[in-house]
Amino acid sequence: MSKQLSDQANKLWTLITEPSTAKTYREALDVSWKILRETGNFLWLVLCLALVGIDWFLENSIAAGRKTRAWVNDLTTAEKPSPEKLLTPETGKKLLDSGKSTLESVVAAARKQLGLSEKPPEPVAPPSPPVAGSSAPSVVAPSPVVVSAESVAPAESKPPAAIASTEE
Repeated sequence: MSKQLSDQANKLWTLITEPSTAKTYREALDVSWKILRETGNFLWLVLCLALVGIDWFLENSIAAGRKTRAWVNDLTTAEKPSPEKLLTPETGKKLLDSGKSTLESVVAAARKQLGLSEKPPEPVAPPSPPVAGSSAPSVVAPSPVVVSAESVAPAESKPPAAIASTEE
């Protein structure tokens, strides 16, 4: 080997094997690991905040949609479709309940991760009275029927002329 090449190799090897070099690289790796870990924690908290924000937006949007629907339903008097044409309410309710419970558990975990307090339970509104013309079934008692003893008697026992003469 040439003198220049061997001198440069010795300088490089001396620099690499110095105790300060190993210490410097170890510190650099420690700092790099801390930066990566804190970046991951920050991104996780941003994701949790996004979930809470989406939950807030969805709740307000759904509430606004329901209020708008009620307002439009009050304005229109159009005939509503028959229940046979619609999906059963139980199926829709089950789908909505399962999706809602999943979303609530995810949002609760995100709130807990962010250190936010749990969401207070929503007050349950009393059912509204049925609106006139609504599709909700109503129960009406039949009017009482008064039957006289003569009208109960079999027709064969009296001729039609006899029935007419007793009614006069």
